[in-house]
Amino acid sequence: MSFIKLFEKNNKIIINSDIDGVLSGLFLKQYCNCEIVGFSNSANKVWINQRKINSIYDAIYVDMYVADPAVTCIDQHIIGLNPEHNAKLSENQRKLNPNLLLSRSHTPAAVYRNKYPLGTVHFIIAALEKEGLNLALQLGKEVSNGIKLIDLILRADDAMHTTVATTFKTNADTWWNWLFHYSKKGSVTEELISYMQSLSAADAKTLKLKTANFLQQAPYYCESGDGGFKSILTQEGKLKKTLKFYVDMLAKSMNVNSFYFGQEYTTFEGRLDRITLNDSQKQELIDHHAIDGQKIFSYAFIWGENKEGNFSYTVM
Repeated sequence: MSFIKLFEKNNKIIINSDIDGVLSGLFLKQYCNCEIVGFSNSANKVWINQRKINSIYDAIYVDMYVADPAVTCIDQHIIGLNPEHNAKLSENQRKLNPNLLLSRSHTPAAVYRNKYPLGTVHFIIAALEKEGLNLALQLGKEVSNGIKLIDLILRADDAMHTTVATTFKTNADTWWNWLFHYSKKGSVTEELISYMQSLSAADAKTLKLKTANFLQQAPYYCESGDGGFKSILTQEGKLKKTLKFYVDMLAKSMNVNSFYFGQEYTTFEGRLDRITLNDSQKQELIDHHAIDGQKIFSYAFIWGENKEGNFSYTVM
């Protein structure tokens, strides 16, 4: 199935409340006619506009994996326990994830070490370019005090720092090369790669700090250096104006229309837990998308198998 056809029957999307999710949402709104109807915090909360959808299961999730087989999602997390589980998950065309496409799973350890290390937005850019779309971006456009649009795009999931300034560089380079060919040698993907090749590790570290300071100061006040919000609502239950300022800034930088923000959001809060799966729980996950008899809403393997608490999951 083509990437754009994913949204033909349902163009309602729920995005993560960080820079990866917001940028992904802006691309999908501009090029796939998607409508942002809610947000998630990648952990235990989902906020939806119930004037647009009735249930948290009525939209496509972007930058978060949702276990329900009937829910479409686009993400980049490790969700397969092993290659056999990956193959089973790959049969569902509603689950689009680069780790499924190249069979990167939690075990064996040598496979997990080569997991996709970049952002969902970089995967989406490549997928759009694969469709032959011309993404009219001025990547060198200055946003603020020497920070360019390309720096913000590469801040998603710490892609620049991972690629340029860490010991994971070899794996990152492998995945950038894969994205370049997946995009059919797309010009935006190529420019992202070329830009990072021009940077030193010191450059990448400086830009990471500079970008984090920019996003965490007025008027955006992001709650994390990667442009994230733990909650989209004030204590009074109103949408944070700082979030709207933030999204509007990114949209203006990309020269696309911003989101429509409804003021009334319903909060759905689940229970987040991190555990190490035993053999029985592993089989239950594979067979039933459940743990100890409870259906899982979302999950990911966040660390290698030798680290305790490597399985993070949410039950709604």
